[in-house]
Amino acid sequence: MSASPSTKQKERLIELRARLENNIEHLRHDLDRAQQQLADEAGSEDRLAEAAGLVQSRETGVSLEEQLSTLLERVEAAILAIDEGRYGICAACGRPIPDERLEAVPYAERCVDCQRKKEKR
Repeated sequence: MSASPSTKQKERLIELRARLENNIEHLRHDLDRAQQQLADEAGSEDRLAEAAGLVQSRETGVSLEEQLSTLLERVEAAILAIDEGRYGICAACGRPIPDERLEAVPYAERCVDCQRKKEKR
């Protein structure tokens, strides 16, 4: 007996969640290290350019962490939707989300049409 589509999707989402959590953990470690380097460079005027680069890298890292955290929240919401029997139903119009869309974006909350409408706002 093969697994149901939602079981397969749940497995994919759980794997994706683990990768995201791992990436966030590594990113936070790198950010902490960059913050320490920045603190170490703060008192050295001859290393101002290097410190400026560290600040920019840190800002980029923080932005990436926010994006990954948002994606992680969406993945967790999709796993919950599977558990509650709501997975694959558009949150906006209530119609089924096509399997092709869920294959491409397993954490999709809306069908393509409703997502486009949301993005136009």
